[in-house]
Amino acid sequence: MDLELARYVTRYYSHLMTENERLAYRHLATTFKAAGGRSDAAAQAEVRTRGSARSHWLSDDSDALELARGGLDAFLTQTANRILREHEREIFLNRCPKCGGLARTPKAKLCLHCGHSWHGAAAV
Repeated sequence: MDLELARYVTRYYSHLMTENERLAYRHLATTFKAAGGRSDAAAQAEVRTRGSARSHWLSDDSDALELARGGLDAFLTQTANRILREHEREIFLNRCPKCGGLARTPKAKLCLHCGHSWHGAAAV
């Protein structure tokens, strides 16, 4: 799965995450922000050791930490795969009718890949 699709699914269907996935995501997002865009295991350890105003958002849950072990991109891909597998019928992948590229949001009507607009198209 590509990262664009993983981000789309986890952003717009985050309500389908498990509690452990929510904890892991919060942990990784906090690490990402506090470590200047890094979320690998070393960055997670640095942020925890250094302590910051956001360190209360870091998780101590062993299951959440296991999910977070590979960093943010690996977590998003793994979680999106699970969500798509278990909730396939609930997910709407808004694809451009011209090129098939994934739109930015489930309601977008402008393709960022080819520039095609389907604002005037009849609702499906």
